[in-house]
Amino acid sequence: MDTGTYEVLRDRLAAQAAELARRAEGLNGLRTGQFGSQRLELKDTARLHTVRPSLPRDIVAVGERLLFGHHAVPAPAEGEIRPADVLALHDRELNPLPADAVPGLLDDADFQREFAALHRYYRQARLLRLRPVEGKLLAVFQTGESPADIRVLRWSLAQDGSSARFLDARGERDHTFPAAQELEWTEAGREDHVSGRHPHIRIEDGVYVSTVGGLLTVKEENDTESGAGLYSEPVTDPLQSLADAEVAHARVGPLVLLRVRPYKEEQRRYLVVNTLTRQVVRLDGIGSACRRLPGEGGLVFPGGYYLTSGEWKTFDAVDATGFRFEGAVRAPNGEDVLFAFHAPQEGGRDLLLSYNTMRQEFAPPLVCKGHALLGDGTLAVLRAEGGDTGEPARVHTVQRWASPYLSEVVDAGAQADAGPLGRIGNRELVGGISACLAVARSAAPAHTEPTTESYRALLAACERTADSYPWLGDQETGDLRTPLEEVRGTAAQVLTEFETVRELNRQAAASLEEAAARLASAVRRLRGEVPRSAAAWAEGLTELRTAQGKLLGCAEMRYADTARASELAAEAERELADFGLRALEHLGDEGAFAGYHQDIEELVAEAHELATAAEAEPVAGRISELDAGLRTVSEVIGGLEAGDATVRTAVLERVTEVAGGLNRARATLEARRRALLADESKAEFAAEFALLGQSLTAALTAAGTPAQCDTQHSRLLAKAEDLQRRFAEHPDFLTDLDTKRAEINDAFAARKQSLAQARARRVEQLVTSAERALATLVRRAGELPDSEALAAFFTSDPMTGTVRRTAASLRELGESARAQELEDRLTAARQEAARALRDRGELYEDGGSVLCLGRHRFAVNTQPLDLTLVPDGDGGGLSLALTGTDYRVPVTDPGLLAQRALGEQLLPSESREVYRAEHLAARLLDEHGPHALEETEDLAALVRDAARDAYDEGYERGVHDHDATLILRALLPLVTGAGTLRHPPGARAAAQLFWAHGTSPEQRAAWTRRAVSLARAGETFGPVEGSARLAGELAAAIAESEAAGLVEETAGSVPPAAAAYLLEELTTTPAGFVLGAEARTLLEKFRHTVGAGAHADADADADADADAYAVYEADLAALGSLAARHQLATAWLASFARSTGAGVTAGDLAEAVAAQLCPRLERHAADAPLTRTVGGLLGAHPRISNGELTLRLDEFLARTAAFRADAVPAFRAHQRRRAQLVAEERARLRLDDYRPRALPGFVRGRLMDEVWLPLIGENLAKQLGTDAGAGALGGLLLLLSPPGYGKTTLLEYVAERLGLLLVKVNGPALGAATTSLDPAQAPDATARQEVEKVNFALKAGNNTLLYVDDIQHTSPQFLEKFIPLCDGTRRVEGVWDGEPHTYDLRGKRFAVCMAGNPYTESGTLFRVPDMLANRADVWNLGEVLTGKHDAFALSFVENALTSHPVLAPLAARPAADLDVLVALAQGESAVRADQLSYPCPPAELEQILAVLRHVLTVRETVLAVNRAYIASAGQTDASRTEPPFRLQGSYRTMNKIVQRVRGVMNDTELAAAIEDHYTAEAQTLTGDAEANLLKLAELRGALTPEGAARWSDIKRAYVRTQALGDTETDPVARAVAALGLLAERVAAVETAITRATG
Repeated sequence: MDTGTYEVLRDRLAAQAAELARRAEGLNGLRTGQFGSQRLELKDTARLHTVRPSLPRDIVAVGERLLFGHHAVPAPAEGEIRPADVLALHDRELNPLPADAVPGLLDDADFQREFAALHRYYRQARLLRLRPVEGKLLAVFQTGESPADIRVLRWSLAQDGSSARFLDARGERDHTFPAAQELEWTEAGREDHVSGRHPHIRIEDGVYVSTVGGLLTVKEENDTESGAGLYSEPVTDPLQSLADAEVAHARVGPLVLLRVRPYKEEQRRYLVVNTLTRQVVRLDGIGSACRRLPGEGGLVFPGGYYLTSGEWKTFDAVDATGFRFEGAVRAPNGEDVLFAFHAPQEGGRDLLLSYNTMRQEFAPPLVCKGHALLGDGTLAVLRAEGGDTGEPARVHTVQRWASPYLSEVVDAGAQADAGPLGRIGNRELVGGISACLAVARSAAPAHTEPTTESYRALLAACERTADSYPWLGDQETGDLRTPLEEVRGTAAQVLTEFETVRELNRQAAASLEEAAARLASAVRRLRGEVPRSAAAWAEGLTELRTAQGKLLGCAEMRYADTARASELAAEAERELADFGLRALEHLGDEGAFAGYHQDIEELVAEAHELATAAEAEPVAGRISELDAGLRTVSEVIGGLEAGDATVRTAVLERVTEVAGGLNRARATLEARRRALLADESKAEFAAEFALLGQSLTAALTAAGTPAQCDTQHSRLLAKAEDLQRRFAEHPDFLTDLDTKRAEINDAFAARKQSLAQARARRVEQLVTSAERALATLVRRAGELPDSEALAAFFTSDPMTGTVRRTAASLRELGESARAQELEDRLTAARQEAARALRDRGELYEDGGSVLCLGRHRFAVNTQPLDLTLVPDGDGGGLSLALTGTDYRVPVTDPGLLAQRALGEQLLPSESREVYRAEHLAARLLDEHGPHALEETEDLAALVRDAARDAYDEGYERGVHDHDATLILRALLPLVTGAGTLRHPPGARAAAQLFWAHGTSPEQRAAWTRRAVSLARAGETFGPVEGSARLAGELAAAIAESEAAGLVEETAGSVPPAAAAYLLEELTTTPAGFVLGAEARTLLEKFRHTVGAGAHADADADADADADAYAVYEADLAALGSLAARHQLATAWLASFARSTGAGVTAGDLAEAVAAQLCPRLERHAADAPLTRTVGGLLGAHPRISNGELTLRLDEFLARTAAFRADAVPAFRAHQRRRAQLVAEERARLRLDDYRPRALPGFVRGRLMDEVWLPLIGENLAKQLGTDAGAGALGGLLLLLSPPGYGKTTLLEYVAERLGLLLVKVNGPALGAATTSLDPAQAPDATARQEVEKVNFALKAGNNTLLYVDDIQHTSPQFLEKFIPLCDGTRRVEGVWDGEPHTYDLRGKRFAVCMAGNPYTESGTLFRVPDMLANRADVWNLGEVLTGKHDAFALSFVENALTSHPVLAPLAARPAADLDVLVALAQGESAVRADQLSYPCPPAELEQILAVLRHVLTVRETVLAVNRAYIASAGQTDASRTEPPFRLQGSYRTMNKIVQRVRGVMNDTELAAAIEDHYTAEAQTLTGDAEANLLKLAELRGALTPEGAARWSDIKRAYVRTQALGDTETDPVARAVAALGLLAERVAAVETAITRATG
């Protein structure tokens, strides 16, 4: 068994129980050391002497003396029997005592008289026993034959037994015994009967008894379906019913005692059911006498005992017949109990059982004639053998035992009162120790397996023990409570886990029983009948094999009875082998498997007749059943070692044959099922797939902008994903979907690229659906007219719901951070939209095309920043251009440049040579064939579907599908009647030349035979692969002949086209080669005209004409080279055509030449029309004139085929390469980094409107120029401030509003080592990247803002490079692509801004070159400009608005509202809430004001810190009177503190929040933290007296240190500092003494 949780807990419980037992035993040792302890031990054996031979009867204690009773044999003569012959007194050493040793006992006259009268009247009277009862002594005499005939003499005894008084001879009423059984029996009635298949009697919950079915059964479950139980034994009458038996029960703690007398039985049966251990034991000894053990420890009866722990024992050496309970003696300490039983038979016997409650064990039983217990615990036991049949003797054995059964008087004198144990008491200690040991034994039972009830009882025992003995936790007693509590805690855990283990046990047992029952059922059935068919034999073998496998599985189950499972599995294996031999004998017949073959044929027939795929499941199940049976047969038969090997081999061969048939049936079924599934799924998938294609076409048509492309693209991809989920079990469909998805991506990429080209290629790459939704939200929100429309938009627009649902989906997938980012971006988008709306109303003019910054108006660039490909001037090249800027980079890809013409083509389906409707018609004609198209009922629908599926080819529904339908309707009659004329005349000419001059007769014969044979095969079986191979072979031969010069290459001859024509001519009728009407007409006119031209005279005769033409033919014949003859014929015919204006095409000319050069070829004429004009066309194309298009069939087919084979793939590849090139350049430039984005928390406040935007406008007017055209003269904007004042945010905002490209250069990345604009001279990779950014910005030129941040970390030499930009030259020398380059920015919208922090530790090294500083407008965002104190203070509140959820909505509202609210928060009475521009509920207003009040308080501290920081930073170390103050009071600091503000805070809590922030910030200052925090407390007015004293000390020390100079390296300065410190300390002592003395 693997070690599991239960085993670990059980081991832990055992260890804790052992520890509890160890401590309990230790305490018991202390107890016995103090109080003593005595076990029942034999001290010695002594002898009693009688005058006459006697049989001993009894012995009792009378005080400290022993009274011995005996019966003299032979009895004295009548009248001679004296009391001394029956009763004798002895001392504890067994010495005889006189009769008066106990006055009033034997010497009493009344006694002697009664004694004499007894023996006088009852001659057979003899003493039975002596018995002390409740202060009396009884002497019981038998007076007759029956033991019931008695006479009892009785005495009353003094308490100490020193004297007695005879009462009378009528003590029979005192001679009674306690109840034989200390039990309350409850008889079972009919109301307790539970009927069922196996009825039983309900005793208690968990105990049920049945005597039916020939068995006495005890169950633990109320299950009448099963006769199994915990215990069973046979009964005499197997036909009895429940009502025939007498059943009663009694409860003893966790034990249930059953008293059962089955029908027709005399004796009752007694059973003990232990509900803790689920154990049942039959103990009939309970019937005679039964007593409870102390503390519900179990039962004791004359024949043995039963403990609740499950331990039990019967005393086999003791004859327990006739014993009945007489009494029990408890030891004074409560540790031991002596149970006494008496049997009157054979002269009387006593049975003594001593039980130790602490150890829960019995001493060996003592069987004797009598016993006497003295006060000191000495137990005198009268031993005698044989009873009345024994030999009389004068010497009688008495054993003296030391026992713990002291008298109360003796025990009281031995008690020790000293110490903690004495205070508790011996009896209490025994009880506690016994309880703890009982808990320990219950926690780790040695004889039984634990049960749920036992663990529950353990928990109850732990709680009961802890509650009953409060001293267990005392250290003096060994702290038994600790291990007891540990046992209780672990027991609770074990109980929980045990339930699980018990359930596993139950499941394992149930599985085993089920498997055993299945095996038994199979064995009974198969033994009782002989299978009549091979299938039945296979079924039987399968059933046995399954049962065996189930049993083997049960053997491997955890907590299963592996031994029984293995035994049953072995039995199953034997049965399987025996049945296998029987099967082998039957299956050896020739026709044994005929039934199988018949079933297989039926299965094959059923498979063929299936109508739906669902009907295949039952057939597949039957095949699987047959297959499983066959496998079992083969495995069993093959594994048999007995039997005839030849028979086995024959059977296995027949099995193999049947298996082959099953494989055939399975293959047939699977093929049919696949076909049905394909048909069933195909219709649904086709509809969905068609809908997807139609949606794609509509989406492409509707996508008129790049943003719309993104939206439609996301929607269609979602549809494709849904289809993939629904048809995931069909690989073919998934392949189509993958292809379709790729087509969707390619189509939208191409569409987006084409739209970008139409719009100067200003688009962004495809982003995720959530980002597209956000972008759409921002764009649409920017067009809203007012705040109400904006609020309604963000509340109800589906896009916002889409973003929120996307965030929820991300959370469900575990992407909480991304979900939160989306929600934050949505909130930021709303805030930005509100700010933009406010800006449009306050800063923009002319519909947003002009931005006002102060008194200047600037043109706004509205083109989105993106890369695109544009023509490169007149050079015929291409360039990558950044929209809105001067950035141009020539494209060097030779493949892209070579296909520049493809860039002018907008669609893959159309060029200047091919109209897209022609392409669609030709494609359909090629795919379906003319016959299928003619048979199509709705040709227009077919064309529409094809146009819809070809979504990337740009077919407009209702236009190009209409035109394609007209073209097809015009072409189909031409194709049907054209025959081989549909092949291009050039191809026909090439085929004729090849066949006549490039082949031998043998080759022509072979090719002709192969072609005809393949044609017959195609007509018989459908298309064959050999036709394509033969066509390819002919094409290769034609190409080889042309290359070798054997055949002249003709105009328009393509070897595959010529081969296709040749193959068709060889396999169709009429025989020979066709000659087109145009070529035939040309030849006829040529023959006629040549003769006429040679004899212009009207009188010339016909012979002269014939002679002229004959000369021409003779010239041809005279030439030996085919090339020469071809050249001559072409020249004659071409010249003739030109001279006559025949207007033949090059193909017709080539065909006419071929006819001249191949006169021996068999020919046939064809006059089918090839030309038709299609009218009513709706599309536009250069080939279409007034809605008409003239088509010549052979030319049309050749032209569209070439377009489809070459131009379309080339266009698609070209578009992919263009998109790839743009994406690569976008990634290289990191274009997204140059899109300005104002921070979500940016607020354009009063300070911004009144100060910074006008100042920036003044500077940008000089750098960029205004909308009036003035400016662009130079200049530089230099912004200074400590960190956190929004320098970068301000420029991001301005650049975004102006539509500028913002190139941010990181000063720390440049470093002080960078001095050149040459990237190659940069000291490291990061610096080189920043230099490349500068060159990129200069290259972009127009609409660009170059921003160099943190210039305090850069080199002055580097900054000097920008000096030319500050004056009118506006020319900068840089490096581009490794070559020096002069950037001319004159007249360009190009601006430079720099930012820095002069107050850092490196500030002393920061120096802007004078020539640059003189040309720059320098402004410090951290200082207050003259007259702008209120606006500066208010800016801290404005910038903090978005940091608090309560105040965030105010950022989008008019600035006047904030002024009103601030005034209300400051308590100004002249301001009222109704002055707000919007109605504010009182509760909301109070919440806002509560937060604002705290914000204003925070602002006072932040402003104070800001002033102190700037003042400290502006000082030199020599002029300081206190340590430098480095805590900051910026906008960022304000925002951080405001985030923690809550309206319900009081002043103390708010002050704590401020202090906590600065305390955390001060930790970064290390050694200066204390000084800075003290300075902060001084600024806030929160400096305590102790703090003030410490601050004074620090300032004095600082001034002294500054005055001394460098004390680290100058020894003199160090000595002077030490003397100064000493003087300071002496002065401090003097001051202290002065204060103390008053």
